[in-house]
Amino acid sequence: MPFIGRDWRADGEQWTKTEIGSWERPRRLSLSSSLLNVNSSLSDVFNALEIANSVSNIRRFNYIAKVVQILFKDKLGELSGNAQRSLFQVIGRMIDMVLKTGDNISLMQRIVTQFHNSIHSAYPFYYYIGSAPLWQRHIEMLTRMQETIKQVQTNMIKTDEDSSKLTFNCLPVEMQREVLRRLDNGTDIVNVGMINSNIYRVSQELLIWRQLCLYHFGGDTQNSNNSKLGEKILGLMRRQQDDIDTNDIDWKNAYFKLKRQYGLREVYAEMIHQCQLCKCLYWQDSNHTCPYETLSPSSIPITPRKLVTMLI
Repeated sequence: MPFIGRDWRADGEQWTKTEIGSWERPRRLSLSSSLLNVNSSLSDVFNALEIANSVSNIRRFNYIAKVVQILFKDKLGELSGNAQRSLFQVIGRMIDMVLKTGDNISLMQRIVTQFHNSIHSAYPFYYYIGSAPLWQRHIEMLTRMQETIKQVQTNMIKTDEDSSKLTFNCLPVEMQREVLRRLDNGTDIVNVGMINSNIYRVSQELLIWRQLCLYHFGGDTQNSNNSKLGEKILGLMRRQQDDIDTNDIDWKNAYFKLKRQYGLREVYAEMIHQCQLCKCLYWQDSNHTCPYETLSPSSIPITPRKLVTMLI
């Protein structure tokens, strides 16, 4: 009988050590794009992609945070008991990461507050899956999380009161401008500009807002100035004036108008991808071994909302 398995000289399988000390091989998660034969639950997907452990990776944190926000805002009533437990496990790990690093405190405060409000708004009916006492415990857990984050913020404020430390206001104007140029959200730029009058003047520079508009709404081609602006920006300019003059545009006002109409571009340091050959989901920076080795590999990025739609 011919041997049809892998050659014994091939590379061995990768095994990882679990939290309890045992060893296991990486799980392969395959989801059909047609969504007809999907039997994997949300908890299975979270375990296979190691979502809870991935929050310690700063490149994956914002992606996971967006998935969590979509789940409790739009899909909370459809989550099973295992899915609820997995969701709370991820949020708990995110809180631990915030306490450890001091980063993303405002984001976590917003997530926990929104989650708390989503559950509390259903009282006393609790149309979610599970009993009323269960969801009451969820509310108590989220309340403790809110108190923990507030305590961290209080401690950081006390630490920042040390006037001997270098502050953002002490930086040269050129460096302040470079920092603002690297922010991808106009609301963040507005909030930074509220520190004092000097930083406010920097945050009002049209060049910063023009680059922000091009980043979220501009075209991909760079052949001419108008083609670089993209159809979204050009459409807004045509509605406001007949003659398009790029030197006479209120880019800050244009940004917020375009944001309301189109939303912002989703950009993450690392995303989950789906192999177009074997339909497996995997993190972008992980080593994906496709069984169809003879074909050229190809994959597509999966946005947080698309991932949630595939699972629920």
